[in-house]
Amino acid sequence: MKTRLSLTGTLVVARDIAHAKIKERLDAGEPMPQYMKDHPVYYAGRRRPRGLRLRLLRPTTAGRMDSYVAQFQAAGGSMVMLAKGNRSKAGTDACAEYGGFYLGSIGGPAARLAQDCIKKVEVLEYPELGMEAVWRIEVEDFPAFIVVDDTGRGLLPDRRAGPAADRQAAGVGG
Repeated sequence: MKTRLSLTGTLVVARDIAHAKIKERLDAGEPMPQYMKDHPVYYAGRRRPRGLRLRLLRPTTAGRMDSYVAQFQAAGGSMVMLAKGNRSKAGTDACAEYGGFYLGSIGGPAARLAQDCIKKVEVLEYPELGMEAVWRIEVEDFPAFIVVDDTGRGLLPDRRAGPAADRQAAGVGG
């Protein structure tokens, strides 16, 4: 599962508030938006740092969206998710049950990724939410790696388990 990827194509960018709005739609019996079925979802936020012309997309911690994963995947959405950090058991269990993948992204060099890899950015839905809107981005050679595969197996150790579990997961020491 240490597979590195280079993504090219469309990603949907959605964070907490957009996920809550989509959940409300599902709870009301509406279908999953097609864009969530057709494209990977990138948990990231837009911002414009002082002095820079470009807007950054910085990855959000994946665990913040874990409460949505099972419901969204059951509805055919969020089958490939991109963010930073670990997933909870609920997130990995959903990947195993529905065949989803969680990909890791790099948080630190967000400005470089925006400059080199993000070719187009446009609002897709909920423009009234500003930076929390759903965005469509076109990327080219966007770096990612598989963190959780479709069996629910994860690459990253559970940080709550402590250093001994980290060593055991890495096959180091006892």
